Amino acid sequence: MKKTRVQINCRLLLKLVNIYGIIKYIHSRSPFTFEIVTPDKMLFVSDEVTYVGFRTLVGGMGVKANHLPVIATLDVAPLKIQLADGSEEVFAVCGGFLEMQNNKCTVLATIAEPGEDIDAARATAAKERATARLAARTEDLDVERAKIALKKASMRLRVSEALGKK
Repeated sequence: MKKTRVQINCRLLLKLVNIYGIIKYIHSRSPFTFEIVTPDKMLFVSDEVTYVGFRTLVGGMGVKANHLPVIATLDVAPLKIQLADGSEEVFAVCGGFLEMQNNKCTVLATIAEPGEDIDAARATAAKERATARLAARTEDLDVERAKIALKKASMRLRVSEALGKK
């Protein structure tokens, strides 16, 4: 039985789709360079990161190897990374910028802290203080500053709880 052009084109298309899927899978597992820099130190550096998930001021986002160049303003939120060995790390990031370019992702953070370094008791106390300040609403209260303090403490607690710390 002679094959028609449509059958040949369909088979070729299926092969191309399968090859594209394999290439996409390989690229999704490719590591890239990642670093977190704060004003006082280089907090984290690795050449074995395969994914970075973070929240910007306009919503959640993630980058993998060979991502298009991007610059984003970071919100007060957890930042998650996946390493080539399958492990994950979580950081509490309190604002800053993220740049992804030429398979290198750099976070310039105002404040950043590894999840395992978070003191849950201290974060709980900070959250309670901020909540009390907002509830009292005295005349000299800087409401925006109190809201930011509450947001930071809540985020630190979420990161701590996600890692199973109490």
